[in-house]
Amino acid sequence: MLMAPTIAILSGGLSREREISLMSGKAVKKALDILSYKAIEIDVDSNTAEKLKKINPDLAFIALHGPYGEDGCIQGLLEILGIKYTHSGVMASAIAMNKAMSKHIFRSLGIDTPKGYIISRGDILKNNIKIDYPYVLKPINEGSSIGVHIIFSHEDYLKSKNMLNFTPEHDTEIRKEEPVWTIRDFITIEEYIPGIELHTAVLLDEAIGTMEIRPKNKFYDYEAKYTNGFAEHIFPAEIPDNIYEMTLEYALKVHRFLGCKTISRSDFRYYPKDNILKMLEINTHPGLTELSLVPEIAKLTKGIDFNELVKIILKDSQQHKNIRD
Repeated sequence: MLMAPTIAILSGGLSREREISLMSGKAVKKALDILSYKAIEIDVDSNTAEKLKKINPDLAFIALHGPYGEDGCIQGLLEILGIKYTHSGVMASAIAMNKAMSKHIFRSLGIDTPKGYIISRGDILKNNIKIDYPYVLKPINEGSSIGVHIIFSHEDYLKSKNMLNFTPEHDTEIRKEEPVWTIRDFITIEEYIPGIELHTAVLLDEAIGTMEIRPKNKFYDYEAKYTNGFAEHIFPAEIPDNIYEMTLEYALKVHRFLGCKTISRSDFRYYPKDNILKMLEINTHPGLTELSLVPEIAKLTKGIDFNELVKIILKDSQQHKNIRD
């Protein structure tokens, strides 16, 4: 009788998305137990390499979010250790996580994205800003809308300025309700696109569907993403057919260009008044919680339940080769 593969679930970690990562990890662990895999949870820290060597897993399931988890860092460590892993590789993860770099990719592929630039903390504090209200401030390398501020007025600017006055030594506590900045010196500033929030899932090299999100808050922030009842999920998105097809086309185009593996989620804004679709970002490690969008889209379009989705991710990842192979 063949032994079930040993799967190391990497979750928790060092980012401000630790709480969400733990939720994803628990959900994956439950699915793997039901699927009769030998699953071992690892809370990622500075001793992760030693933990992995001790376990010697057949594959690592990456349930991490944010810096060190989906930005190529943990992927690089796994490459060095020669351990196969789920989701995208080092380069795709690093580029997708970096909002400045990914926007260059979108434009090079002929995909429209909000106008903006990289700005220093100092220039924001001095109000040396070259974009009119409303605009969006966001960290270059964070997820889950952590640190995102939509600035509609001077009053909003003053509130964001207070947040930027936090020094690194003060920035030690994870606060969902009012996240502080984690990128200390530079952040992105871009035009605000009003309209409809859209999210497109790619699974096994196929764009499988686009969901519309109607948040109860001002935008699809941390609270709306992870609190039941704070956002309405509309599937399929109630947008013109040609725009819907564009979301599928663009999501798959970027997924392929970056060399993403198995699964990804791309985010868009659609402004019906001007019939404008703009791509915001691509997420190579989308959430796997009960409120996460990719599992929901997979269920609605393909009839794939959560356990089956986890199995698909595992099986596809076992076919990928690490750099050392």
